[in-house]
Amino acid sequence: MANPAPTLNIDVTGSPPRATVKLAELAQLGETLRLGISNNAQLYPEGRVYPILGNPEDPELKGADIAAGVWVLSSPDAEPEDGEYQQRKELVVELSVDALRRFLGRTLPLRYQGTGESSLTTDSDPIELTIIDSA
Repeated sequence: MANPAPTLNIDVTGSPPRATVKLAELAQLGETLRLGISNNAQLYPEGRVYPILGNPEDPELKGADIAAGVWVLSSPDAEPEDGEYQQRKELVVELSVDALRRFLGRTLPLRYQGTGESSLTTDSDPIELTIIDSA
């Protein structure tokens, strides 16, 4: 089962979800394309999460990853090894304007992907992202 599609810092409409990113506008604002990850997403807490464009089996672009979880001690005075990973909340991954520029004029599926310690992956539902330079 796929995780929920990300939220974006640009408008997303329709079903299936679609969005158009205007690179000139993002660049002018000094922004990146930000993908918000639902707190209900099922990620590997000990793993990493990152944005991808294209087929999840062989993405055309994989963005920078962030830790999906944080180590939490079992009690305040526990030994450092006595704890477990818990999934972080309010996760956001980003794609830069420069990274998106090579896909100008294309429409590709955008999603986030998580990877666990054993290299197992979990994907989100996609958003069909059209990449243009300006309005």
